[in-house]
Amino acid sequence: MTKIVVIVGPTASGKSALGIDLAQRFNGEIISADSMQIYQQLDIGTAKVSAAEQALVPHHLVDVVPMTANYSVADFVQAADLAIADIVARGKLPIVVGGTGFYVKALLGDLDLDWPASDAKIAAQLQQDLAASDLATQAQRLVELSPEIAKRVDLQNPQRVLRALNVALQDVDLPPKAPRPTYEALTLGLDWPRDVLYDRINQRVDQMVSAGVLTEAQALLDAGGLALQAGQAIGYKEWFAYLQGTSDLQTATDLLKRNSRRYAKRQLTYFKHQLDVTWTTANDAANLVDVYIKS
Repeated sequence: MTKIVVIVGPTASGKSALGIDLAQRFNGEIISADSMQIYQQLDIGTAKVSAAEQALVPHHLVDVVPMTANYSVADFVQAADLAIADIVARGKLPIVVGGTGFYVKALLGDLDLDWPASDAKIAAQLQQDLAASDLATQAQRLVELSPEIAKRVDLQNPQRVLRALNVALQDVDLPPKAPRPTYEALTLGLDWPRDVLYDRINQRVDQMVSAGVLTEAQALLDAGGLALQAGQAIGYKEWFAYLQGTSDLQTATDLLKRNSRRYAKRQLTYFKHQLDVTWTTANDAANLVDVYIKS
């Protein structure tokens, strides 16, 4: 089984810097597990590693699609599997770094990623059904509609249950699970005291404004704005009202800080409930990796 190291944590926790440090220490290469750093031209608002940082250590799955493209978790897993195989074949350590928890879970887990497309009308009705009942009721509905599909999803995950119900109600056949590599992963999580983390987030937003994030946001707005997958992301959508003249800069800045703090809280909840994470500090991470790769 292939050994990999995974670094997760909330936004502004220092994942990228730790990934570079560990890659330099342990002859590694980095695979980004960030659903926004895949986009070209969106550098500041995604806190993307700089060209100078990328020159220190090879990075994979950064700048892989235009800002107007859609990119799925299935696309990520397929590309990450190939990158890991390539890194291992060259005798190096794959280090997955990113805050998109679902990307990490899909890479390490056994999720179905090639299901038929979701039906929008069914999806809207299912959201209403869930709001009018509860998750347990909808999970039981799935079991009754299609025991086979129900066996292939996490019945405690509302999004997965609704997605599975969408397929079951379409009455289409599911493809068989595609074989994938399996990984032995040391998953390290970076966490901070809440007040310190929030201060880091606020400082990052101010730095983004100074670095020119509004230029990126304008380019994304001109390309389609909220109609684009990238345009829905925290870090860009908050600026659109200001750029369209319906808000002021301070309001937009405060909104992004608030949304980023809330996102960090959701990230931590996901990591703690969906992944097997060893929580650590940047200073202690190297010792943990050293023990892991020698075991």
